Amino acid sequence: MNRFFVVTLFALFALAWRSPAETVQSALARMDASAPEFHGMAANLNMVTYTAILSDSTTESGTVKMERNKNETRALISFTGNSPRTIAFLNKTVQIYYPNLNLVQVYKLGKSSKLLDQYLLLGFGTSGKDLAKGYDIKMAGTENINGRETTKLELTPKEKSVREQLSKVEMWLPLDSGYPVQQKFYNASGNYRLSTYTKFELNPPLGEGALKLNTPPDAKIEYPQ
Repeated sequence: MNRFFVVTLFALFALAWRSPAETVQSALARMDASAPEFHGMAANLNMVTYTAILSDSTTESGTVKMERNKNETRALISFTGNSPRTIAFLNKTVQIYYPNLNLVQVYKLGKSSKLLDQYLLLGFGTSGKDLAKGYDIKMAGTENINGRETTKLELTPKEKSVREQLSKVEMWLPLDSGYPVQQKFYNASGNYRLSTYTKFELNPPLGEGALKLNTPPDAKIEYPQ
């Protein structure tokens, strides 16, 4: 048996035993299977925010907790570091507490609440079918994120009103999970926000008050327009 024949034989065996290539359909099917079991999550969060006009980026770290049921979604994101703040999402309202200023800013989202869903819920408890309803989806390769092999999906919002604020999303979905480990949100100005999740916990036991914005009684409250 000559060497060329042996090499060819091994190559054929490798092709025969290799797992089928990931497709958009298989990635969305994984999300379909995972969505029904999602009720909440907790994770460490690393966020990079890039401002195109300044060619500048900032990196922050913190934690995120989320709880979702048929009636509402609640979430709490806490950032530490030089600009500490806690952001609470509840009932189409965003509350941001700045401990250094002892200040709470309250934003009523109104019609913008749909856009918030794109940022807050994307991939967590979202079925593949629902994702496909709101986005045109295509494969953007594979990538290793923090030691996990992932499929990178590129999402373009179908609705013009969403596209005006959110031009594109990239989402990294692990091959062994239906929940993203990384998301990248772009707007029309070229700015983006890259969120990376580690130490992900599915349906953690979030006690009463875990998603509540706890502030001192003397904290100042503002309602910016």
